[in-house]
Amino acid sequence: MSSDTAKPARGRPRTMNADKVLDVAMTAYWQSDPTDVSINAICQMAGISKPSLYREYGSEDGLKRAVLDSYAEQVLSDVFTIVNSGNGLQATLAALVDFATADPRMETGCLFYKMRAGKHRLGPETLARVAEIDAAAQAAYMALLQAARDRGEWHGALSVEAGASYLGEQLALAITQRASGEDPVRIREMMTLALSVFIRP
Repeated sequence: MSSDTAKPARGRPRTMNADKVLDVAMTAYWQSDPTDVSINAICQMAGISKPSLYREYGSEDGLKRAVLDSYAEQVLSDVFTIVNSGNGLQATLAALVDFATADPRMETGCLFYKMRAGKHRLGPETLARVAEIDAAAQAAYMALLQAARDRGEWHGALSVEAGASYLGEQLALAITQRASGEDPVRIREMMTLALSVFIRP
């Protein structure tokens, strides 16, 4: 045998597909309560060992943080695109109503809102990411409303900060109601009514 012949690598080959694990974990967390899904269940569904998962993500908290990062990139980015579209207040609010009531991904709710609702049971890494996303959303809503006020589109007596918080909570409420099985048509009606405070003359 030639001395140039490549030698086989020592140890077990690394077979874990990190993207697959994230997809499996995201689906499991999204369809259930994230704090009710065990690491053992994730490993079983993904077909990997617990040590492999810990080598990749460090801890359960690290996995949840990575899942939330992926969710923000794949799903929440669409909300930020709507809010930052520059299409005017009325069109933007209508697009947010459409997202909450018609986007098929929201039928099982919003993973971010689920994590935020159970944040007292999250680890520090995931909790910090939830806070970052919350702050970014609040800033985006404030920028939307301030621009609308500057253009004379919104004449509400609410402060921009209070209006932004109200807008975010109405979006969260509508998506949560949809996940609980309420009629999307009724959710649309109620959300449209709630957001009418921003477009009344």
